[in-house]
Amino acid sequence: MSKLTLTTAALLTAAASTAQAGIDRSNQDISILFEEGNYLSFSYGDINPDIKGTANGVAPVGQSAVDYSQFSMGYKAQLNDQISLALIWDQPFGASINYAGTPLDPGMAEVKSSALSGILRYEMGNGFSVHAGARAQKVSGEIISGLGMLDAESKTEWGGLVGVAYERPEIALRVALTYFTKVDHKLTGVRATPFGVEAVTGSVEMPEAINLDFQTGIAENTLVFGSVRHAKWNNISLDTTGPGFGDANWVNFVEDITSYELGIGRRLNENWSVSLAFGYKDGMDTGSTFLAPAGAQKSVTVGAKYTQDNFDISAGVQYSQFDTKTVSSGGTTVVYDDGDAIAVGVKMGLRF
Repeated sequence: MSKLTLTTAALLTAAASTAQAGIDRSNQDISILFEEGNYLSFSYGDINPDIKGTANGVAPVGQSAVDYSQFSMGYKAQLNDQISLALIWDQPFGASINYAGTPLDPGMAEVKSSALSGILRYEMGNGFSVHAGARAQKVSGEIISGLGMLDAESKTEWGGLVGVAYERPEIALRVALTYFTKVDHKLTGVRATPFGVEAVTGSVEMPEAINLDFQTGIAENTLVFGSVRHAKWNNISLDTTGPGFGDANWVNFVEDITSYELGIGRRLNENWSVSLAFGYKDGMDTGSTFLAPAGAQKSVTVGAKYTQDNFDISAGVQYSQFDTKTVSSGGTTVVYDDGDAIAVGVKMGLRF
């Protein structure tokens, strides 16, 4: 099986794999590290969720999750036969929630993040390789709830990652396991209430996680691929304190999240490849934060990739359905009925 197919399936689904209604958005993908030679990529995704619910059993809650876009870029350099370097910029976490015109009005949240990862990989020559690196990460956002309005941001904070992989190119086999450390953020900002505005400090933690990615050939130019990601969101909270209004707990997460994906990729000819993947994400069917209005997620993703000389372009579409979720906070209980989301994405790559 041609080595060209080793990362085909991952590229096809990566373009449209960001239909996340929770706060974990990018899945911290590092697949560019396994590209052949030197490689530069850019990706864009547009996500359109539709999640509605009912407050306290009677009052309709209109559209809660808001459309958003995702960007990422990566660069991989093959330094020598054994050592390679990858630089990845992405937006790993975020929330886009707006409850205007609903019983939760004026509730809203707009949380953004950015991260730059530098990763080194060492190939041992027997199919095994190890990789490790550092991540520089920032978060910022605005939240409006019964506690008032919070506008805060962090400085650049640091985390790390470490992993191991095994490959057999002749059968397109690759298994990679990567551990991501947590990142603690110290926040500064302002809190506004009907009684005034004051400067506050706070803290929030972006969770540790572990990713398992795998693929293997099952026939000529055909391979199966998949992934498992477990992120430790349980007991993570966003808290602030100020000299006048005191302590405030803005967000609580009560469950870890595990996501699964399994798919098949097929190379049709020298230029075209296609893929089909199914996904499932569990956790957070209940909660105490309106930042995560969706329950368990089921998804299907179709993708296509065109390659010509040293250039490739991948495109994909993902459709997701969300299970019912119940959220209780501040004396209000909202049941979010089955929602869905459509994500479209494109990824361009240049090999040199």
